[in-house]
Amino acid sequence: MLWFLEREAEVLICEIRHAQDGPEFELSIAAPGIPERIERFDQPAVLIERWLTCQRELRSMGWRPRG
Repeated sequence: MLWFLEREAEVLICEIRHAQDGPEFELSIAAPGIPERIERFDQPAVLIERWLTCQRELRSMGWRPRG
């Protein structure tokens, strides 16, 4: 799953994906000029909890779904 968020002229890309080297899942957050941040999870429920927390944090910083 991919989500594109924007804040003024900036774009942030959030992705949930299967890890390429194992059965885990990854949450990736990337923006131009900022190193990609990747977190790994072995339980989907924990991943979803973390993603919901990230969404709240990003919204509080002014990030909104790209429209």
